[in-house]
This record gives sequence, C-alpha cells and structure tokens, in this order.
Amino acid sequence: MNMRKSLGGLKAGIVLLAGIAIAGGAIGKTLRFADFGPNRGDRAAALMWFADEVKKRSGGSLEIEFHWGGALFSTKASLKGVADGVADMGSIVGFMTPKELQGYNLGDLPVDNADEWIGMRALYKLATGDAQLRKEFDKAGVVYVSNYTTGPVQLICKKEVKTLADLKGQKVRASGPYGKAFTEIGASVQSMAQDKVFQALDTGLIDCNQNYFYSIMAYKQYEVAQNVVELDWGQNMSFGIVMNKGAHAALTDAEKRVLAEVGSAFIDRMAQMMVNGREKDKRELVAGVGGKTIKVSSLPAADRTRLLAAGHDQVNAWVTTATAGGLDAKGLLAAYERNITEFAKEKSAKGYPWAR
Repeated sequence: MNMRKSLGGLKAGIVLLAGIAIAGGAIGKTLRFADFGPNRGDRAAALMWFADEVKKRSGGSLEIEFHWGGALFSTKASLKGVADGVADMGSIVGFMTPKELQGYNLGDLPVDNADEWIGMRALYKLATGDAQLRKEFDKAGVVYVSNYTTGPVQLICKKEVKTLADLKGQKVRASGPYGKAFTEIGASVQSMAQDKVFQALDTGLIDCNQNYFYSIMAYKQYEVAQNVVELDWGQNMSFGIVMNKGAHAALTDAEKRVLAEVGSAFIDRMAQMMVNGREKDKRELVAGVGGKTIKVSSLPAADRTRLLAAGHDQVNAWVTTATAGGLDAKGLLAAYERNITEFAKEKSAKGYPWAR
C-alpha cells in the first residue's frame, strides 16, 4: 500500500467532512476546486455552469468552491495536489505528468480529430469506460470527472505559408508530439511559453507559432503575424477535471451519480462554447481586428496527407513508449479511434446535441 496516497485520501476525507455545513436542516458538502486559470473566459464560465448544475441536481447537498489562478498549487503540481487532498477537485494537464498519466496523454496525439465535441466525447467515453485508464487514474489517487480541449491545432506565421515546403528551415514554436512532427517536416522547432510568443514573433526570434484561434485572439498575436494556416490537426485534450479518491468515496451514491451526470453534460456545454467561440474568432480575424486583417488559408490536399503522416509517426512513437510502460497501447488507441468514428457518425446523423 502507498502510505502517502492513503494518508492523502484520509486527509481529503477529513477536509471534506470538515466542509459539511448544516443549513436549513439540510446537510451540504463543499468541494474545494483548484484551477490554474483566472476567473474569466469561456472555460471559467463553463466551470461556473458545472458548479451550478452540481448544486441544482444534488438538491444543494453538493457545492463547489473555486480557488482560481493557481492559488492552492501550480499547474504542474495539480495532479499531486488533488491526490494529496490539498483540493477535493481540480483541473489537470496530462503532459505535465507523462509517467503518471501515460495512457491519458493519448488525448494529445496528432490524430485526425479536429472537432471539439467529437474529440471530447471520444476521450470521455474512453476515460470513464476503459479499465486501463480507470486503473491509471486510480493509481494516481484521483477519479476522472470530465474533460476540456484546446480546440484544433492551427499555425500563425509572419509570412504566408502555402505549402509544407515553405516551413523548411523556418523557426516554429511548437510543443509535444506536434513539435516533433514539425521537426520531421523540416522546421526548426523552438520551445517557449505562449505568453513569450508575441515578442518572439515581433522580433523575428520565431517565424510561426502552433496555436488555436481563441488563443491567437487572447494573446493578440494577430498584431505581429497576419497569416494563419488552418491545419485543423488534432487537439490537446489530455486536459481535464479530476477528484480526490478519498473525497469521492465520501460522497453518497446519489451524489456520485450527480457528479457523473454533470461531468458528461459538461462535455456538451464546453464543446458548444468552444465551437461557437472558434467560429466567432475566425470570423473576426478574417474581417479584421485591431486594425489588422488576417489571411486564413489551408494546405494543399497532398500536404495535408503528409502532415497527417508525420503526426501518425508520433502516434506510433507513443504506442511504443506506452507499451514499454506496461499498457496495451494498441488496444487503447484502437478504442479511442472507434469512439471518434462513433461520435463522428452521430454528429453527421443528428448534428451537435445543442442544435438538435
């Protein structure tokens, strides 16, 4: 038995019980939720909706108290912070814990999966239903609740990029398996935080940046680079909500059902906000924002095929590493791809849930 995790679960249970308050004769449990982001923007709004739904559907027996901006622990320490009971719930970023969440990091692979709702639904079904992932989260000391997404990967550049050949030798800021794929294509890949990119583009330290439409807007990168290549090249989805095992065990069966129901509903809510936001941001960029008009283009079909092939090489690399780590990585990937196909068919037949 892992004594540290056992004590962490016990601590979480004590914290949760200490948060029980009696109001109007009803017992209410307050769950402390740690998030590294600020209390603004679409993701924060979606989380507030999540909290409201949990309270409403539980009849007030569950409430969520947010601690924003990394107040309880850093982004890198988020998984450990929740597992140790510093918070009852929290947002995690899987690539910061690649060993602990090696299977879940499958959500960051450059597969041909650019639709927010399809992607999150596929990964949610995998994380809640696959025995390997459930075991992985359990071993990490947490219970998986729901998921976020960055949306599809795009590229913003100072000069127009018409083909992949134009990227050869170009200094491209990129990350994770996408960065490795750009290297394979011939780009000179640089690593830096997103908040450093504006100056790097402005000074010519880099030529292009891997990003997403909402983040291009948020960081105002359109002011220093006016060419976007719409890659729609996978998403970063190893990015979700987890709960401390001890705190989860302290819930009643009815409260656990509420949390699961709202976790599933959150996928649709988050996807709706991301899809609508992406379309709005793209329209504004093309129409002109901040005195700058952005050109949005796509790669030729042959280059798109080559890009996906470079991404697939990184998927294969993950399979090799994850298999060596003890996972049935091929089986996990196959299940994920089946889920993507399933939800793509559902969307094609019925449309998005919020538009039905």
